[in-house]
Amino acid sequence: MIHRFLNLLAVLIWPLSAAAAEENRIADLYARGLSGEQQAVVDCVAALEARLAKQPNDQLARVYLGSAWTLRSRDLSFGPGKLSALRKGIALMDEAAAAVPNDARVLLLRAVTNESFPAILGRRKVALQQLDEVVALVEKNPPKLDSFDRQLLYLKAGEAAKRAGAPARAKQLWQRGLTIEADPKLRQEIATELAQL
Repeated sequence: MIHRFLNLLAVLIWPLSAAAAEENRIADLYARGLSGEQQAVVDCVAALEARLAKQPNDQLARVYLGSAWTLRSRDLSFGPGKLSALRKGIALMDEAAAAVPNDARVLLLRAVTNESFPAILGRRKVALQQLDEVVALVEKNPPKLDSFDRQLLYLKAGEAAKRAGAPARAKQLWQRGLTIEADPKLRQEIATELAQL
């Protein structure tokens, strides 16, 4: 389940312009960090911190930095450093979401990252609420997310609803996701989830 999340989240990178070598580098580091490369996570954190030093109001970079810190926590041995990295990551993501409460991309990344945490951390309730908020935002204004991100949203929101004991809601969300022609792999993920209900 976590590996599937990592593969999906690796594609959820902020929009890249052709000339933005820095953004390409950060996107590559983040994707490699998601797949388990510890040094890529360290380098991604450093690159995002440098970006925020230049652009402190870039909330998309802030939420990615928070997510990267949670990956850093994943890679550390049990101890105070692991917990500190996790807390820092969660705080950065929460700050970004609070700063731009209508930015569907920031909210989606925060929610998907929170949804991937073990249940013991108590962040899945936050993720479920955030995913429902993003669904409401996107249903009022679909262009808030591109088609891939909308499809990912419905997959993850459905998974969260199912985990919360709401299979009818999960089915409804997954059926909406199937109507989006964005990514065949995501479509297959959604179809598989529906078949298992």
